Amino acid sequence: FSPNDKKSICSVEGEWNGTMYAKYATGENVVFIDTKKMPIIKKKVRKLEDQEEYESRCLWKDVTYNLKIRDIEAATEAKHRLEERQRAEAKARKEKEVPWETKLFHEDGEYWVYDEPLLKRLAASKY
Repeated sequence: FSPNDKKSICSVEGEWNGTMYAKYATGENVVFIDTKKMPIIKKKVRKLEDQEEYESRCLWKDVTYNLKIRDIEAATEAKHRLEERQRAEAKARKEKEVPWETKLFHEDGEYWVYDEPLLKRLAASKY
């Protein structure tokens, strides 16, 4: 198909934690991915104590911990505290006309764009 053609090449259906199927415009239906047959790859992340205050894992650590121990009430309370703190910080920035400073994203109109997208990283690694 040409770049401006609105026809899809294929559609993918299934479950993110199971089998997904690709159905091509030709009518062919094939297994796209079977997550249950894939090896589990452990995430590589820095320890919490090595992360900065506003990194997601630090911000959400109390919520995550309480979900892991199945204390939904405590997880909900931790989530509420975090969101209220973020609202208060946003309000204070707005009142002081201080822009939100980011490290990994830039604003593009009404959207936020990641500075190091995968395609950019892949292109850089080829040289």
